[in-house]
Amino acid sequence: MSDTAPSDHRTRVAADRREKTRARLVQSAIPVFAEKGVDASVIDDVIAAAGVSRGTFYNYFQSNRDLLIAVNHQLGDELILVVKETVAGFPDPAERVAAGIGLMIQVTRDKPLLARFVAKCGLDTAGPSSLVYQYLADQIQKGIDEGRFLPCPLPIALDMLAGATLCAVLRISQGGVSDQHGPEVVNMILRGLGLNAQDAQTLAAKPLPHLDIQAACSLMSSTSQAQG
Repeated sequence: MSDTAPSDHRTRVAADRREKTRARLVQSAIPVFAEKGVDASVIDDVIAAAGVSRGTFYNYFQSNRDLLIAVNHQLGDELILVVKETVAGFPDPAERVAAGIGLMIQVTRDKPLLARFVAKCGLDTAGPSSLVYQYLADQIQKGIDEGRFLPCPLPIALDMLAGATLCAVLRISQGGVSDQHGPEVVNMILRGLGLNAQDAQTLAAKPLPHLDIQAACSLMSSTSQAQG
């Protein structure tokens, strides 16, 4: 017993230290990516900003792309927590899905750096480990259970939704999309989930609730450094 307790304590301390170091690397990467762009190799800059050695960096990330994906996951997780809270008061799961997807697309229009993160990482950002995936899976299942969406295998519904949303963000990152692009994507996603045409159009056209992303997301505030 006496030997186990110190060992457990050392394990927890080591795990906590690793988590804090990884978080510091991710947070240090945001302004660097914002300044140099998501296509730049930023490892040396992140190492300097985080105050760690190159060896320490490679203990956590194998490449520049691994770091980019980690940053994007962190931003996505922060974003979905704010979106989830914002739409929680809507009683209809179809409306929560519509507003949630609409808000995520709108944020990428307002934050070009975030759009480029998502477009660059692609499907690496949409896996089951992300909070976005978990939240949307829960909402789709609720919609199926309540008869708002057609019964279908949940992974198929998620693939359809994630694919449409990621492609929309890719177009946004390239510029030139209209203000109606987001609502039109939401409309077609709802139709694909089985909502009737009138309800899908009505929900997609509803004004989105206010989302104070700067105040709510610690990492998102750093994207304000991005230009265009």
